[in-house]
Amino acid sequence: MDYSYFQISEQALEVVFPEQIDVQENKLIQLVARKLIEEKAVGVIGVIPAYHTLTVNFDYDLTSYHDLIDEIDTLIETSDSEQSTEKTIVELPVCYDREFGPDLDDVANFASISVDELIKLHSSTDYFIYMMGFLPGFAYMGSVPENIAMPRLEVPRKKIAPGSVGIAGAQTGMYPVESPGGWRLIGRTPVKLYDVTDPVLKYKSGDYIRFKPITKDEYFAIQAQDEAGEFQLNVIKEGGESND
Repeated sequence: MDYSYFQISEQALEVVFPEQIDVQENKLIQLVARKLIEEKAVGVIGVIPAYHTLTVNFDYDLTSYHDLIDEIDTLIETSDSEQSTEKTIVELPVCYDREFGPDLDDVANFASISVDELIKLHSSTDYFIYMMGFLPGFAYMGSVPENIAMPRLEVPRKKIAPGSVGIAGAQTGMYPVESPGGWRLIGRTPVKLYDVTDPVLKYKSGDYIRFKPITKDEYFAIQAQDEAGEFQLNVIKEGGESND
């Protein structure tokens, strides 16, 4: 696989892969990032995997730029053939209602389809989580069907409710906390995605999210269960059984 290096500073370098949204490329980036941490690579103090880059922070008193490059080269060569075919799918309930999805009609019109067809399209794909960022628990995922890949709003909203599900070009994602944002909102999940008192996330980079359409009544019922600590997301291992 083609890639190159860029020295960001005395103690940081970036591994740059082809600029694309590609699942296999991103899986390799995440695998190399995990190995650098799990195998306690000498001098490595942090890694930041992204869509097509891997930033590595290191202590220049413990390793050098060139020594670290040699180690990363070796990891890439060995990891490229070690990628797991296992698929972890987190099923997330979403209510696609105009109350929760103010951009439903605009996205449907953009795609020249009905709102029902839009909901079916958006919920019929398992979305790979390429990276986490922007907000705690915000997952950058892709790719949505091409005809519904509507660009961001020209003027972002000042306030978006937690759990809102949106589209930004080929990407889709959920706002885990209240935030400004410019994504096209088409629904909302009743599940609390991030809790500052218990910040362990329900999903991670490398997982897949499957949106499950629910009614408004189901939304409020699940929200009550979730607030009471009685709701558990369904997690599916591809080729295996769910945790229901």
